[in-house]
Amino acid sequence: MAEPKEHLANAERLISDAQHLHSQDRVRSAATLIVVALEEMGEFVELLTKVSYPSAKLHMGIFGSKANHSRRQDALAGHVMNFAFGAFFSRTMAKRYAVAFVGKPAEDFMAWTMRTHHLTLTDEEQVDQRSCLDIATAHILMHFVRSNTLKDLREYGLYENNNRAFSEKEIEQAIDLASRVRRMLEKSWVTPEPFQLRGVNLPENIAFDLDGKRLA
Repeated sequence: MAEPKEHLANAERLISDAQHLHSQDRVRSAATLIVVALEEMGEFVELLTKVSYPSAKLHMGIFGSKANHSRRQDALAGHVMNFAFGAFFSRTMAKRYAVAFVGKPAEDFMAWTMRTHHLTLTDEEQVDQRSCLDIATAHILMHFVRSNTLKDLREYGLYENNNRAFSEKEIEQAIDLASRVRRMLEKSWVTPEPFQLRGVNLPENIAFDLDGKRLA
């Protein structure tokens, strides 16, 4: 079995090849390579998660039980979203903590976070969230996966007759997305549970209290 980092190395090579093909006006071939690169990153996430959490749940269930490449897209999209929002939350709570204990005896950070994390975002924090590049990247990737855009990109590169065509600019944006996702994987962490998304693996009528207990 390949090591997790081998899949990351494959993804880096495929992104580089896609960039080269795009620069040589071979944009359709570049489209297919960039989808394969993202799926290699998805397999990296699957394997790396299993190293830390052997019984982890890896997939959100976006595609049900469809083919492996779709499940890799699922794993990657959930992982990137988990990391983007988790990192933003950590930064936000660290800033709040620093302000709350100016000139006061410090409280244990984790205990304080669990006691206060339910507070709504301030106007300034909402601006920070909307301008966070990692969160924007996560949203775009999730949209590409859920809307079957990655499947359409792959088929646009492979077949003459397909349901959707992409412009040179759109393929360039897909390459940029893959590059940003690759950079995020350098600093991300893995979790034993996938991202919870309403309508996919979190039913619309489910609600939780502050201790994580199911209310409805």
